[in-house]
Amino acid sequence: MTNRDNPTTKPNQPAVYQIRIKGHLNEQWVDWFEGMDITLEDNGDTLLTGPVIDQSALHGLLKKVRDAGMTLVSVNRYYSIKGEKSMDTKVNTYRTTAKVVGALYVLGFVVGIAGSMLGTPGQLDTISARSMMIAFGALLWVLAAAGDAIHGVVMFPILKQNDERVALGYFAARVVEAAVIAVSALFILLQIPLGAEFLKTGASETSHLQSLSALFAQSQAYSYQIGMTALGMAGLTLCYGFYRAKLVPQFFIIWGFVGYMSFLGGSMLEILGFNLQLLHTLPGGLWEISLGVWLIVKGFNSAAFVSESAK
Repeated sequence: MTNRDNPTTKPNQPAVYQIRIKGHLNEQWVDWFEGMDITLEDNGDTLLTGPVIDQSALHGLLKKVRDAGMTLVSVNRYYSIKGEKSMDTKVNTYRTTAKVVGALYVLGFVVGIAGSMLGTPGQLDTISARSMMIAFGALLWVLAAAGDAIHGVVMFPILKQNDERVALGYFAARVVEAAVIAVSALFILLQIPLGAEFLKTGASETSHLQSLSALFAQSQAYSYQIGMTALGMAGLTLCYGFYRAKLVPQFFIIWGFVGYMSFLGGSMLEILGFNLQLLHTLPGGLWEISLGVWLIVKGFNSAAFVSESAK
């Protein structure tokens, strides 16, 4: 067993500990090690990470490990040093970021669905009667796009700590996606003046307006799929960043890779003329709302940033 301490800090100062145990623990041990994050590592070990108020609490925790018949590999202690950015501050920052990202995922899913339902122009002769609803739907699309760009901004400092190129790649892909989706919303808004003009013109002019409306509708569809292609690339980059930093459980990483590959491949097929009825968006969409709820409730894996601070 090894122990790494900071000699500049008092032994009984509250700290974040990382306890390594041989073998994988299942979810039934969560209540046994209450207050500790459980991380299953690829090498077969389990990491218990969390705050411990003093040496007595640490001894109690190690006694639980012993009583359960587990093999203790190492105990690492990371103190919060007065006058510097403390580990508690860093933990709180990560938790706040996780909640913001989770909320953006959930809100983005809801706003995107609402925008899709309200922002469908339909037949040209009915657009004027529903112009307010269509405009509101397009606005929701813009808000969802803005949320996607915020994703890139909020996640940048988190991903940067492990790989700056991954952070830059995710940020850039999110900005491109947001810009293209905003253009897609513009094509929806352009249908509103066409609908008003359609009701004013005679029969001889309607075919020209219908052709223009069809062109805008096709342009909107293409720009949307291009935006979803950018989303697929952004999602794959994010999942790779999660994999490198171990910020979320492994099953979310695998699910995310599958979901965003479906986004990327399906959107490309849609551009080529295959009508997939948005089925390719289901795995990634369900991943986003599920991960959003997870991040709000559980946050990022604290073992990731404790290990980072030890470097």
